[in-house]
Amino acid sequence: MRTRIVLCFIVFSGLLVQFGPIRLKAADLENIYDVKKIPSALLKDADAVIRVHSIRLDIKNTSRAVETVRFAVTILKKEKRDYGLYILGYDKFSRIKNFEGTIYDSTGKEIRTLESDEKKDYSAVSGYSLYEDSRMQVAEMYHNQYPYTIEYTYDYIRNEYFSWPAWQPQEYLDAVQEARFEVLLPVDDSLRYWCSCDSLRPVEHMDEGRHVYVWDVQNLPKLSRDAAGSNSEDYSAIVYTAPRKFEIDGYAGDLTAWKNFGIWEYGLYTEKDALPESAHREIRSIVQPSDDDYNKIRKVYRYMQERTRYVSVQIGIGGWQPFDATCVHEHGYGDCKALSNYMVSLLKAAGITAYTFLVHHGNDRFPFIEEFPSNQFNHAMVCVPLQKDTIWLECTSQSIPFGHIGCETENRGVLLITPEGGKVIHTPSSSPAQNMQCRTAAISLAAFGGAEVNSLEIRNGDQQDEIRGGLFAASPEEREHWILNDIDVPNAVLKKYSLSGLETHENQVGLLIQFSVKHYASATGSRLFFQPNMLERNTAVPPDAAERLAPVRFSYPYLDVDTLVYHFPKGFTAESLPPEAHVESSFGRFSSKTIVTGDTTLIFTRSLEIHDYSVPAKNYKEYRKFFWDIVKADRAQVVLVKK
Repeated sequence: MRTRIVLCFIVFSGLLVQFGPIRLKAADLENIYDVKKIPSALLKDADAVIRVHSIRLDIKNTSRAVETVRFAVTILKKEKRDYGLYILGYDKFSRIKNFEGTIYDSTGKEIRTLESDEKKDYSAVSGYSLYEDSRMQVAEMYHNQYPYTIEYTYDYIRNEYFSWPAWQPQEYLDAVQEARFEVLLPVDDSLRYWCSCDSLRPVEHMDEGRHVYVWDVQNLPKLSRDAAGSNSEDYSAIVYTAPRKFEIDGYAGDLTAWKNFGIWEYGLYTEKDALPESAHREIRSIVQPSDDDYNKIRKVYRYMQERTRYVSVQIGIGGWQPFDATCVHEHGYGDCKALSNYMVSLLKAAGITAYTFLVHHGNDRFPFIEEFPSNQFNHAMVCVPLQKDTIWLECTSQSIPFGHIGCETENRGVLLITPEGGKVIHTPSSSPAQNMQCRTAAISLAAFGGAEVNSLEIRNGDQQDEIRGGLFAASPEEREHWILNDIDVPNAVLKKYSLSGLETHENQVGLLIQFSVKHYASATGSRLFFQPNMLERNTAVPPDAAERLAPVRFSYPYLDVDTLVYHFPKGFTAESLPPEAHVESSFGRFSSKTIVTGDTTLIFTRSLEIHDYSVPAKNYKEYRKFFWDIVKADRAQVVLVKK
């Protein structure tokens, strides 16, 4: 979907399109960026200070808007010189005007301006796209005497305006001297907005027949990564905006209710489900009258996977509207919308009713704001409601198992597109047992410390996605490299491996490995020292933070279980074993145990379960202690001694 493509520019440029300037005359700019004008509190431990980050969004009508942007940052140290790189994305529906840049010295005196030949214009076709109309303008300005200030200004003109900007006063961890957001609308209109912070409200007034909303925040100190986490929405307030009425390439829509939004989306799919007679014949040949609905869906899904591949085509309204099912059938490719529409059409031919739904796809778990109808999506998938179950289908992957959607789309609000309009539903969550990794290994130790290992690894649910992503389409050489990285044992030599479940698209993958390690145990005199948790161990303690601002997020709940059987070298016996460990928390549990059976065999078991998607910021100390205790347990050693 088009939002996915546009967002890649916005993220890459640090959401630079989200903060707009008020154009200042030369006289007003005199010494405005003098470093001495930065409040001392903002300079504490600072590498850079955002001097102003503002946007003036002027909504002309349902299909046209102008953003006027000013972004200025004082760079105090070399580590932040990358602020000099500035990237703006545009396409058929947008253009950039008055793109200017200026560098100022420490006193705020102008050094030089951006020359026209320093602005480059490139195609922005993604690696997975066959064709896009997206492009980008790129500017770079640097100086070699610190501190200095870079200012970029430009106008961003949109000839459609469906996805209005979100605004965050502190998009980065660096200190912010001023962040400003100003929205102007026709006098007979009012702004639709949602804010994550009740205290952050706009000042409203009328100006020359325009309805004006202004947010202004000043003097935000630098934040540490340890306290803030990696997602700016967790530590910064955010304001979302959206239109009431909109128009894209002649297609008019209404965003005041999810139902209305769904009606607009459904209209884009109208008359796109026709299939050629050859497709109907093939569906009739693979779906038997005796099949129940579940097996019909499974067979049709496998048929779709085998004859299509994901290729994005983003041209004009095609950023939102799929090309028709016949086109996908004949050419064998499509983007997420087209492949989902094709799957719905194939199921219709098999007598099964299914619907496309929209979802925000990705590792970032932005909360779905159900009370604020707006374009919160970047991906399309398929939902098949049955009498006693619901089947969820990801149509862009040739390797994903039937009914499995993965961690990047599970456990979140989505919009089902039906003839009656949009309906908010939720994708399923997963449990630790559904995302299990189970490893068993037999390890023969040599007297000099070497080890011969036979390991069987079984992964299901979200845990098997990593193997599929790494190995499904990989060459033999790439597979060997991936497996060695997955083993993560220094100096391991892979001897043999085999895979199960990968080609058959089961919701479980098995990996049988044989490898050797020349020096796994440390030999000292008559003793061998080694850590028994060869295949899985935690080594990093979460950083300390006086006040954690953001939750800790996991990709998914999971359960890891290891059972390792060590065979001693001849003449050795166990002298010392790690103590048994049990760690409990509100979000997970851990245990490890080492026992000796007979005279020459040691069994090590380890289990780590995380049973939620996140840990609240208020529980960060508990989170840190939990993993500190695990690291301590994982460091414990076995000592063998020669008789």
